[in-house]
Amino acid sequence: MPLSPAVRRYAEQSRNVAIGRDFVSNDGFQLGRWADRQRIARVIRSLPPQREHELNAIGFDWQVEPIPQSDAKRLLMLTELAAYREAHGTSEVPVHYVTDNGDRLGEWLYRQIKRWRTGKLPETEQAVLSLFGVSPGARRRGPRTTANPT
Repeated sequence: MPLSPAVRRYAEQSRNVAIGRDFVSNDGFQLGRWADRQRIARVIRSLPPQREHELNAIGFDWQVEPIPQSDAKRLLMLTELAAYREAHGTSEVPVHYVTDNGDRLGEWLYRQIKRWRTGKLPETEQAVLSLFGVSPGARRRGPRTTANPT
């Protein structure tokens, strides 16, 4: 069975260079972002079996294992985080953010980061959050404004 074009492109490029998150192929394809999307889709169990089979066939580095179906709440929140990341281009979810389904994604993520910072988040869960672009470090702040003295 022939490989899809994106999988073939990944296989060809990964032989020559390490494919990081920001890697862009010579033809302008954001291969690093594509690879991250494949990993995230597998983690949240939304990757089509055929694509997973193709990537396994080329020795794709998944980095983390899929979330067990039995961990339904975590799977749901990571699915929501993936959707937020796609829509907003970041995993920096405001703490008061609630999904359209009423899930308190911001609070859930805040608790995970707090557990990470205090050393109470297992390494396997840290790896999954890292895949999504989440870190335990301080968030970036926007530009500060100062009031004009009158």
